Amino acid sequence: MNKSTKTEAEWAAVAQRLQLDALSGALRTLESQVDVLESESARQCDQLSRLEAMIEQIHADADSERPRAEGRTSADVAAHDPPSVQETRVDRQPTDPSGDLVLPDVGGNWESYLRNVERYIADHGIEVTGDPLSQLVPPHLAAEIRRRFAAEFRPAPWDRWDLRMVALAVLVGAMTDYLLVATPGGSFKGQPQRGSPLTAWMKEQSKKLAPMKGSDDLERNAFQQWIAELTTAAEKWAKVPYDVIIPKVGLTPNVHRLAALGHDPLFGLVFGVGDILSGTCRFIDKSGAWRVIKVPGHGGTSNVLEAMVKVVIHGFSDVFTPQGLPPPFLAPFQLVSSKSGFTLREGGDPVPVKDVARYMYGNGYDLRHFMTMKISPAIAELILWAYHGIRACATDSESSEVETSERLKREQMQALTHGALASANILKTALYGWNPMAINLAQFVTLAKRMLSLMKLAAERDGLLHQRLEDGWKALLAERLIVG
Repeated sequence: MNKSTKTEAEWAAVAQRLQLDALSGALRTLESQVDVLESESARQCDQLSRLEAMIEQIHADADSERPRAEGRTSADVAAHDPPSVQETRVDRQPTDPSGDLVLPDVGGNWESYLRNVERYIADHGIEVTGDPLSQLVPPHLAAEIRRRFAAEFRPAPWDRWDLRMVALAVLVGAMTDYLLVATPGGSFKGQPQRGSPLTAWMKEQSKKLAPMKGSDDLERNAFQQWIAELTTAAEKWAKVPYDVIIPKVGLTPNVHRLAALGHDPLFGLVFGVGDILSGTCRFIDKSGAWRVIKVPGHGGTSNVLEAMVKVVIHGFSDVFTPQGLPPPFLAPFQLVSSKSGFTLREGGDPVPVKDVARYMYGNGYDLRHFMTMKISPAIAELILWAYHGIRACATDSESSEVETSERLKREQMQALTHGALASANILKTALYGWNPMAINLAQFVTLAKRMLSLMKLAAERDGLLHQRLEDGWKALLAERLIVG
């Protein structure tokens, strides 16, 4: 049932409720008049009985025979009736209880009935903009329906512990972002930046795992040597067309992996496979335009599985190199040519978003730092999930299924936490002198995921509610058919 049909049904129900009220009032009036008539009839019968007894007594005292009723007209009877009987006659004209009751014509179909209902509503001044529930059911029943709706379909109410846990998750996540995530390091506008110790450690370890170039003097243990040999073999085998260097179109050694979407950890499974199949390179050039070029020496292939394997293995060979792989979701920002508000040199003008994205990746904002950035939202979620788990155990609930209202509250807590952490990250970026390298991309990605999850859960709740309404409507129709 769509929204328009539901509105029409509500109008019809409100009009029918008014009609039922009017009919109920008319029936009560009729019942009252019948009671009055029955009482008057009983009183007159009692008086007639006493009169009959008096007449019989008079004839008995006079020792005369009572005349028979044959031949007497109603006029004679009326003329000889005692005054007491005439005085007790009641000449009452009952009122018509249905005088003000005008029902809308049902018509031949639903559309004609709706037109009659609209005319009926306009003629009687029925209010249809208010809550139809309060017009259709008694107040106590409406209150009970609202209570059940709130218990089943609205988010569970928050208490002080919920607020405290959100505050704790935001505080720990923000401190982790500022102290542990920090920036990839390096300098910004000539000032050295505080780098992440975890990112620095991962990059230092990557040197021993990257493809070996000639005879290096790095000391490796057995595991590191094995990984280095694997990445070296992967680099030699997984030759792909999107791994090209053409500086004049923006495919420079520093940013060609960001520009060519085949290197993206997520988009690469689509664009990288497509490039291998067609022997092309799809990339975003330095002007922010989408480009597709044919790469000599790569004729393409029809084996999709082989193409997917090559994309994964080529990414494995690149992830430990000094430049590394770009973080997911950063590459599309190269298509945005509007001003970012960030300046990349002292006294410079704000640069476009595409230039900020290339600057960030070219200065160490890669997949390894993205993994560091994930710690901040992950630790906040860990705090909240631990809190929910402990609270569920404390309530000793027999059902393992979480109610819709509780799920909505949990999603709201997650969304609020990540929204606050995103705001804290903006403050962190300001404290780092508006260095775009301080932006926690993983935090904003997590916030977007949580908002989508909240919207999805709300849509599921609405679907369940509509299904309940449909079932209830069908039950009412079935009951009406049975009664009819």
